[in-house]
Amino acid sequence: MPVTCPTCGKPPVKPHHPFCSERCSSVDLGRWFAGKYNFASTEPPENEDLDAIINAIESGQETDDASENATSQARIMPFPRKPN
Repeated sequence: MPVTCPTCGKPPVKPHHPFCSERCSSVDLGRWFAGKYNFASTEPPENEDLDAIINAIESGQETDDASENATSQARIMPFPRKPN
């Protein structure tokens, strides 16, 4: 089965492999940034973790490495705080 550009279906070109052009590569990257691609999780995040992330964002402080990664993701895709 021949490999094709995942964006448009044309044959890939070496400098942009697996894409056929810089444009198709950029379109794909934009889809990643927009959250069009996602991975299913079997477990939802714990409420305590979400509260720690929200509090860190609201206070402008980082808590730890795991929360730091989640905090940066939350800045990209903010979510409303759930009432207790």
